[in-house]
Amino acid sequence: MKKLVFSAVLVLSLGLAACSGEKQDSDKVSADIKIVEAYSREITAEEQEYIQLVMNDDFDTLITKTERKVNEIQQDYNNLALAFEKFNGVDENLPIMFTYATQVKYVYVLERLEEIKYIPDEIKEKVNELKIVAKEKEEKWNKKSEENEAIYEAEKEKRELESKKRELEFEINERTMNPKAVYIGMTKEEVLAEGWGRPIDINKTTTTYGVSEQWVYYDYKYLYFEDGILTTIQD
Repeated sequence: MKKLVFSAVLVLSLGLAACSGEKQDSDKVSADIKIVEAYSREITAEEQEYIQLVMNDDFDTLITKTERKVNEIQQDYNNLALAFEKFNGVDENLPIMFTYATQVKYVYVLERLEEIKYIPDEIKEKVNELKIVAKEKEEKWNKKSEENEAIYEAEKEKRELESKKRELEFEINERTMNPKAVYIGMTKEEVLAEGWGRPIDINKTTTTYGVSEQWVYYDYKYLYFEDGILTTIQD
């Protein structure tokens, strides 16, 4: 049997309106009534049995007895039992790859608790403690998940840079063995990867006007750069 307990809060608001001219309106008084509902239900023998199972931490039996969820009471205690069972079964010593999965388990606990309509006084403290601890652990493991994601992204970026570096090194070696034509305006990187490849020597001069470089190749070939741009080809 269920009963609704209604508490009424009467909110009075007074408004005074005045008009200029020949007429003046009288004061206006308005009253709004806000109904606040507090939910409770009469504890039946069935629910008392479920309460005792919670107090005894016998959640397997509670899940079995409420798995059909034929009424609100069974739905509440099935959610409660599933929440406790999931919480108690979390292994926080798993490898780092399971960090997100651990966080999701605590999210599941909180979601089950949110579905509960009514918690009797006998187990309220026990359930509230579960909710508080599960929330703290969910936040903790969420932070770990974010940290692991950042580490993963950094390692991924590092691998991609190393891969590009290897590809560039291959291209430079390929051009060094099989050079292609160069032209004025190329960058040093373009010369290395697309032109004559790696020089046998580099002579660099730094002045107040910039940086000049002479790249020396076999067969008395030279390239001259000004601030990284090819300006002269001596072939």
